[in-house]
Amino acid sequence: DTDDVNNYEVGWKTELFDNSLRFNGSAFFVEVEGLQTTIFDPSIVNLFYSDNAANAELKGVEGDFQWAPDSIDGLTVAGAFSFLDTEITEVLVPTDDVKEGSELAFAPSYQGNLRARYEWDLEREIGGERLRAHVMPRIVFSGSSVTDVIEINKMELDSYVTLGATLGVSARKWSAELFATNLTNEYAELSGSFIFDRKRVQPIRPRTIGLRVSYDY
Repeated sequence: DTDDVNNYEVGWKTELFDNSLRFNGSAFFVEVEGLQTTIFDPSIVNLFYSDNAANAELKGVEGDFQWAPDSIDGLTVAGAFSFLDTEITEVLVPTDDVKEGSELAFAPSYQGNLRARYEWDLEREIGGERLRAHVMPRIVFSGSSVTDVIEINKMELDSYVTLGATLGVSARKWSAELFATNLTNEYAELSGSFIFDRKRVQPIRPRTIGLRVSYDY
């Protein structure tokens, strides 16, 4: 049988301070009955098998905002966030590989990003077109999480913070932008699993610096 999910959610969409600030979000509560997973427990059977192993609950708040203050022309501040609490509330199979009270997989307690973009006109023109420049720093962060609800397959993914930025110029038909991601060269594991008892992880991309150029025909 597939998972049975009951979802309860309330959301909001707001525009504040003479529409200079937009703030949207939602709060939710989710009940999962019969969470499916693959189990290998020799005390039950000496084979891998899929079963409705547990019931679980998820509670959280998520949202995003964009603020363009009237007092600073060209500035836009934007971001998104989520806070999440997950828990296995009842184990449905006679195994120690799934434990009541443990968290669900890939469910960090918090995540978010924040960026500020500032644009301004340059005095110089090319081909009779006024150029517009921008700079945009960015931060991305995430709390720790685990990769599985099965204890023997579980890896912990540590929390991380990454920084990035862009700097560019644009005209009516073209743009050029210098970008940098993961400026501090942070090592973080985004996901992971065990394959034939060997740990396999997907790390975040290391520090990357490059140039993007576009042209509209």
